[in-house]
Amino acid sequence: MKLRLTERDVRLRLEAEDLETLRRTGRVELVTPFDAQTAFTCTLRIDAQTAVPVAHLDGAHLTVRLPIEEARRWLDSDQIGIEARQAAGPTRTLKLLIEKDIGCQHKPQARPSDVAAER
Repeated sequence: MKLRLTERDVRLRLEAEDLETLRRTGRVELVTPFDAQTAFTCTLRIDAQTAVPVAHLDGAHLTVRLPIEEARRWLDSDQIGIEARQAAGPTRTLKLLIEKDIGCQHKPQARPSDVAAER
C-alpha cells in the first residue's frame, strides 16, 4: 500500500497483493518505522458499522474505514477508486481517495536523471 498526504487529501493506492489481503481479511496495513520506538501506521479496513468512507488520525495511527457494501463492489469490479470527502473543521474538507494501483499501461518515458545514471 502506498500513502500520499497533502494539505487537502489522503490517497491510498493498493497493489494486487494488498487488494487480496483486504478481500481476504478485511484490512491491510502499512507500517513505517522512524526509529526503534516510533512508527507511523496506516490501516485500511472494511467496517460493517461505517456508512461512508472516513479517515481518523490518532497519534501516529491513521485509520481509513470503508463501508462493507461499497468495499465489496469496488473489490469485485473494474472500478479503479473510491472517493469521498469529510469535514476537516468548520471551513475545510478532506478528500479521501482509495485506488487500485494497476500499474502503468504504457512504457514510461525515461527521466533525465535515469539517463544520466545509465552512463
